[in-house]
Amino acid sequence: MEQKELLTVIVADDETELREAVCSMIPWKEIGFRLVGSAGNGLDALQLVEQLQPDLLLTDIRMPYISGVSLAQQVRELRPLTQIAFLSGYDDFAYAQKAIEYNVISYLLKPIGMRELTEALAEIRGKIRRKFARLLPQKPEKSGWRELLLPLLLDGFAEEAQQDDPALLASLVGAGILAAGQERYSLTVLAIRLEQDGQNRTTPDMAYTVDMLLGKLCRSRSVYSGGRLLTLLIAEEELRGLELAIDELRQSFARVLELRAIVGISHPFTSFCRCHAASREAVDAQRFAGESGIYHISQIAAESGTAQTDLGALLAPLDNLLRSGSREELEKQLVQSFGASSGTAESDSVTLQVLALAQRVLHTAVSPGEAAALLRRCRIPEPLFSISPPQELQRRVTALCLAARDLLAERRRDGVSLLCAQAMETIEKQYMEEDLSLSGVSEQLHVSPNYLSANMKKYAGDTFMNLLIKKRMEVAHALLTTSSLKIYEVARQCGYSDQHYFSFCFKKYYGVSPAQLRRAESERGGDGA
Repeated sequence: MEQKELLTVIVADDETELREAVCSMIPWKEIGFRLVGSAGNGLDALQLVEQLQPDLLLTDIRMPYISGVSLAQQVRELRPLTQIAFLSGYDDFAYAQKAIEYNVISYLLKPIGMRELTEALAEIRGKIRRKFARLLPQKPEKSGWRELLLPLLLDGFAEEAQQDDPALLASLVGAGILAAGQERYSLTVLAIRLEQDGQNRTTPDMAYTVDMLLGKLCRSRSVYSGGRLLTLLIAEEELRGLELAIDELRQSFARVLELRAIVGISHPFTSFCRCHAASREAVDAQRFAGESGIYHISQIAAESGTAQTDLGALLAPLDNLLRSGSREELEKQLVQSFGASSGTAESDSVTLQVLALAQRVLHTAVSPGEAAALLRRCRIPEPLFSISPPQELQRRVTALCLAARDLLAERRRDGVSLLCAQAMETIEKQYMEEDLSLSGVSEQLHVSPNYLSANMKKYAGDTFMNLLIKKRMEVAHALLTTSSLKIYEVARQCGYSDQHYFSFCFKKYYGVSPAQLRRAESERGGDGA
């Protein structure tokens, strides 16, 4: 990312004059910022952060409808990369300290002049730039732990052991992978691929950035292999906050390096003997991630105990195409794979390996019964080479691969659609609850707020917050026009304890206040009489 690029900022303050003065009088471009929005209350500010994803939120710490600390917490969950600068009075400092963990980069005291604020914002820009600079990849330092970790992740030599060998644990401690004296640990493997315009841009030096970001969560060690990064996470107990940390990682690579991070997550495990199996899980999950960019192996409906097969360079592209390619790309690659071996002694071997690959990929997403049904539907014979000519078997295996690709794409869409449907159902059933929020629903659905927000936009057409507001406003409109409930009673039934804020939101949505709507309805009723 070029240093001259402007950082984006949102200003939030309920004092209209101050907010407008800050927006209009600060020379934003001169100090390296671009003002993208402003808000008069915390809920509107949160809504803008979800929509615009700014680099900086400059906000008063005490505003109507949502406290500064709560705003900072929800911004942190929704947009981990967004930094926050508080504007407030002297007596709020102790209060503001509670929010230090939520990316609060500066605390500015009111009253503050425009010149002083401009200088402070210039310093904040420098801090953010330095944070971004620390995310740039660096050549890995020479360390013995890589030579120890690579075989653990890539080879199956330790899988037969029932528990970790004391000598292995001692080596892990000596290499700095495991902390000295650490008797309990929870392990997880990530597979990470960095792309730009669909092309793999992963390099070994990006392991530094991954470990720096994930190292804030727990001990992180990453190695480069096969065009991706494999990361071993070592926590002292059950790993919490992983989805949020991965959100920050993905946002950081996108913002600073303009790279799309595709992440696969293994099951958690408690023995280093399981590292190789977990790395296979993570790679499978990463390949299955598709457009969502993050996939946990536990999202997969059924698992296979089948060991990975080395397909060789000829068949390697088929794996990714089966999981996330188009039908046209997959069919073209199959023609090439079968054509390259046509008329050779390797022809049957290639057919067998393509079939094995299709079955293994299928077993990561469907039950054994569904996989068997698909084999029957595509008329895969038993024994395999009982039909002739060989081209007929290749035609059937091609049909199986295409059907498997379609089924996986459907499962991927169904998974995200189901997630969004569950969120929409929550809105329908719980819109009247004042504390209903994106972060709360995300926790219920066991995904990160950022992941849910991105998919709601894609599959439901709008952000979670806008969909919640839409539901509340529609119910409010119906109650105001068809019932005799007082306005404060309508507000409470729609999730607003503050009648004034309800009226503000209603007028913002419909262009008239609740009282004006009622008067208009009354006049129309009178005219009709």
